[in-house]
Amino acid sequence: MTRPAYGFIEPRAALAEVPTEELHQRLGIPIHSGHRAAFQQFRGMNAVFDDIATRASTFEAGYEDQCTAQYYFDLFDCLRSSFGEINRVIEVGVFMGGASVILAGCGEKLDLDLDLIDVNDVFLQFSYERIRRTFPEQTRRVRLFHGDLPTYVHDVLLAEPAARATVQHDGAHDFDQVVRDLSSLYYAGQRVHSLAIQDTHLRGLPNNMNFVDAAVCAVFGFDAVFTGMGTKFSEHDLVMTSPNRFQGNYFLPGRPEGMYLAMRNNKFHYPHPSIGIEGFLPKSG
Repeated sequence: MTRPAYGFIEPRAALAEVPTEELHQRLGIPIHSGHRAAFQQFRGMNAVFDDIATRASTFEAGYEDQCTAQYYFDLFDCLRSSFGEINRVIEVGVFMGGASVILAGCGEKLDLDLDLIDVNDVFLQFSYERIRRTFPEQTRRVRLFHGDLPTYVHDVLLAEPAARATVQHDGAHDFDQVVRDLSSLYYAGQRVHSLAIQDTHLRGLPNNMNFVDAAVCAVFGFDAVFTGMGTKFSEHDLVMTSPNRFQGNYFLPGRPEGMYLAMRNNKFHYPHPSIGIEGFLPKSG
């Protein structure tokens, strides 16, 4: 068994010539819900975020966001509160760049590098173009890693001891892979400052096994210390708390959309120190 050929990739130069409204079609990315974060409600709450949101909103291609505006604002606030303590954001699972473009804006304001990780290179390319067309000055600080988080930790983060990173996780949602992802961070030690984890209380059809919150407990214990992020959907919000028509996903009512964990307040209950990171890397035939 050998590992997949994962690693850093370059942006596709030819995409720069594609009209913004045609970008998702050129890359073959279907748009399902068409949800877009509504930032108007946060206008005036923070001048820095206002500027980031205004510039991010200039991107008018066909796209959809995977998080609410409240989650993006809370993510910004977590990074702002960590100013001077971190120098990088690692985003796991980028899809169409909803968080990526906000993180790029944070990078400009808070002096942060940004590494984007996804097993689908098409999503990396779309997210990069979204950044390039809204925060072009930040592209020099953006790297695209085609692969998964354990491979990135093993191949990249362990070789960069100066990194102090917040990890934004919105990748796989099935219990097994989230445990693998979060557990791999154990080996990075002090390089990981904090975790922002989205869709922690998302549920779905049995074959999807969407139990991100259970994976958090498996790795950090039932006494994990976290701050809720994003929106809490009411039980009366039947759109968000009932299985949708796409993958049958829905949110648990009254639970936060995501979690923020500062590593100084938490410890790994898994993996055991005798287990090596190689056990968390993907295998291929």
